[in-house]
Amino acid sequence: MPFNDYLIAVGFFVGLILFFKFPTLKKGSKTQKSKHKLSVIIPARNEETNLPNLLSDLKKQKGMIHEIICVDDCSEDQTPEIIKNFGVKGIKLDGLQAGWKGKTWACQMGAKRATGDVLLFIDADVRLSEDAIEALIEAYQETGQAQPLSVQPYHIVKKQHEYFSLFFNFIQVCATAMTCLGVKKSIGFYGPVLMISKQMFDEHGGYARVKNNVVEDFNLGRYYNQQGIYVNLMLGNKAVRFRMYPKTLSQVIEGWSKNFSTGSLSTKRGLLLMVIIWVAFLTALPIDIVQAGLDQADIQLGVLSGVYLISAFLLYRTARHVGSYPFYVCLFYPIYLGMFHIIFFYSIVATYVSKSTTWKGRKL
Repeated sequence: MPFNDYLIAVGFFVGLILFFKFPTLKKGSKTQKSKHKLSVIIPARNEETNLPNLLSDLKKQKGMIHEIICVDDCSEDQTPEIIKNFGVKGIKLDGLQAGWKGKTWACQMGAKRATGDVLLFIDADVRLSEDAIEALIEAYQETGQAQPLSVQPYHIVKKQHEYFSLFFNFIQVCATAMTCLGVKKSIGFYGPVLMISKQMFDEHGGYARVKNNVVEDFNLGRYYNQQGIYVNLMLGNKAVRFRMYPKTLSQVIEGWSKNFSTGSLSTKRGLLLMVIIWVAFLTALPIDIVQAGLDQADIQLGVLSGVYLISAFLLYRTARHVGSYPFYVCLFYPIYLGMFHIIFFYSIVATYVSKSTTWKGRKL
């Protein structure tokens, strides 16, 4: 049996293991009342486009928010004026504390000013349904303060260049082991949405342990894991959603390349190996189909084509949970997988060779 046949057989079943279950945020029931004072903390750098949408969403929530704190991380646009106009508590940073990254420092300063007993860190590009805070609080209260809650927002994608996020979304989710068969304890947490008790956050030093880390969410979550604290991870299910890179392909490249190669090194070795096998299988499959066609190996061509179609449906099964991807994107997945390889390679070069990764005008 040729090596590629082994790879395809093993890779297919590895994919089934990696994407077996999809824990999803339930709709708010409106029957439970919050037992906590919730402080919402939004780190914002040059977010004049996104911030008004999130603040408007938060204003529509059903009276379950104690305070909203926006931390202006040295913005060069209208972000400070937007914070003022919405009448929320604003913190303006004059610069970065030595040894800290922008987001970690902004979150740390926001938490320091918070007066609630539960903190909700939320990125400025996140959008919320009208019952999203209810849903988050209910999910948090089901497990109690001993277990923080983190949600990966549902990714809204509309333009062709946005579809190149497909495989990054897949790997971002399975790298936490949240979707894996037989895994009960997930790894890390998702940066866009984190709910945690202020007491727990303060007892562990907040973001200080990952202050200079680009992949601060995953690595802080791993620190919690080492302390016996496992974050309850869920998918946003449209109640919690975002649109990450709507403008240009260069935005997609810059956004994913800033931390993806670094994040891969933080992934558990066994899980990383499974992801590599799965990606290698999906890469080899269309190549083998073309080769079988050239060799006029009709039986092999038929079998491989069947595996390809099943794989496309399985990709779509996962894609429906992580974002608004149409089926044809999964059917023609080699195009998007090819771009994944290109961006990942660029991320390695930019991070470890040229050391020139930037985000929102700031070198990382």
